[in-house]
Amino acid sequence: CNHLLDRYSIYIQSINYPTVERGTERLRIAPTPYHTSEMIDQLVDALKHVWQDVGLTLHDGEKQHPQYMRHHA
Repeated sequence: CNHLLDRYSIYIQSINYPTVERGTERLRIAPTPYHTSEMIDQLVDALKHVWQDVGLTLHDGEKQHPQYMRHHA
């Protein structure tokens, strides 16, 4: 979350222990009708860069959880 805020001026709330178990930390992303497709694309690009910078593995979420995937125009 700090990398997203510092590098991309994107604020996302983290969900950390003790709310969730260690090793299962999450990001809470809360889109609104005011977030444009361009903003969502910028978020996706920023998340990809941050994931790579901190050494996290990227997975194809659509294959893992197709019921949660929504494609925007």
